[in-house]
Amino acid sequence: MPLLRTCWPSTGAAGEEGSPPPNAGWVWCLLSVLDLAIVVTVGATLAFILCGPVETWLFSIKGASKPSLQAFVLAAVRSGIRRDSWLTAALTAACAAVTEGHRSLSRGSAWAPALTDAAIAVVSTRLATTAVGFAANLAFPTLIQRSMVTPFDAAKFAETFAAWDSAWYLDIAQTGYVFRPDSQSNIAFFPLYPVLIRTLAFPFGGTERAAWLSGIVISYVCFFAALVLLHRLTEHMAGRREAARRAVLYAAVFPFSFPFTRIYAESLFLLVSVAAVWLAVLGRWSWAGVCGALAALTRPNGILIAIPLGLMALRSGGGVKMISRRIVALQMVPAGLGAYCLFAFTLSGDPLAWINAQRHWGYSIGNAPWAIMQGTLETIEAQGLYTYLVSAEGQIYGLSHALIGLGVIALIPSIFNRLGVALGCYVAAGILIPFSSNALEGIGRYAATLFPVFMYLGATVRSRRLHEALLVGASLWLALNIALFVTQRPVY
Repeated sequence: MPLLRTCWPSTGAAGEEGSPPPNAGWVWCLLSVLDLAIVVTVGATLAFILCGPVETWLFSIKGASKPSLQAFVLAAVRSGIRRDSWLTAALTAACAAVTEGHRSLSRGSAWAPALTDAAIAVVSTRLATTAVGFAANLAFPTLIQRSMVTPFDAAKFAETFAAWDSAWYLDIAQTGYVFRPDSQSNIAFFPLYPVLIRTLAFPFGGTERAAWLSGIVISYVCFFAALVLLHRLTEHMAGRREAARRAVLYAAVFPFSFPFTRIYAESLFLLVSVAAVWLAVLGRWSWAGVCGALAALTRPNGILIAIPLGLMALRSGGGVKMISRRIVALQMVPAGLGAYCLFAFTLSGDPLAWINAQRHWGYSIGNAPWAIMQGTLETIEAQGLYTYLVSAEGQIYGLSHALIGLGVIALIPSIFNRLGVALGCYVAAGILIPFSSNALEGIGRYAATLFPVFMYLGATVRSRRLHEALLVGASLWLALNIALFVTQRPVY
């Protein structure tokens, strides 16, 4: 038996290796007192944080510094003692019961693994990114002055959830659409997300604070729900829970996934897009059409969801009559875009005012998909990479978007081969159209909603080392991007 184990044996039956000696009852009592002291000090700290000073006839809590330090020291001491007390034994039994209950639930429900894996992905990544964003906002000055005032006293923390386009969504939610033909206009932003913000904030007075909180809540709920559906869709197509779990993780740590939990429409768009494809896989074409219409009302590229839905409808068999019914059900997708074009016409006299308004940001599409990348590479070739990067403030931001976009393009043939023509065409259109614009910025954010990419990676990455390398590398890049975003660098 190793010497260290004889110094403080672990629990076990009397007389067995690692069991306590017969006269160790006093040790059990001391450990019970120590555990109780930890619980009391932690409870006192939380009580002061939540309630402020507490005065009762039994005890008083006038501060959190002393009990928090005591809890830290006691917990450090306790962590080095490998023995159970009444409290740790009870907690172990409770955890075992919860684990067994979860296993029973998982055996009886196909949704339990998806809910668990999605919850772990959201909680672990978003706690980390929020902490990084808050620290960056405290440590670094903003590059560009913010276009909105935070309606909270804890402004530095609140600012981690909103920047850049968040101001436009909040403006629509609170004041509605206003068309300005000669300047930037909020008609460029599609209505579903701000309408949901306005609806959720209405019972709480529709105040600016209510709108902010509603936007954050909607983004988080949609992101979680989207990952649950992505898990189910990946597991259905790959046949393995591990593939689905990895797909969800890759989506959560994607370097440009930070808008999913900011006041942005990305998480809502991801949810309705995945839902449309999932419902089509289940053969529920009417509901797939509804979700496709919602996607078309969420972002300008939402209409592209009609590509995989249409191809799936044609390739699902069943004869001309069945195919015709599916196609009719999917007419709701272009109808969603048509409804917004009709609204834009009534407001401005131009059904395409939403796309023409983007010219006031200096943004346009319709170029050859390779033109902007070819121009960038020629500039790098002429100047050298280092000179290119330091020649202007925004070069590194555009190049980071380009690298993500090129990575997605490189995967397109494999996605066609692994996931089929429908999802392959969706990814191709979803990434090549942004590349046809006159700016690299934004390509990473468009790529973040191309969920077949994560499905493919989840299904094909089998190596544990490659899996860990992807998670570590993407997480570090995501942390950098969230710090740049929060401090008003042009990462959007």
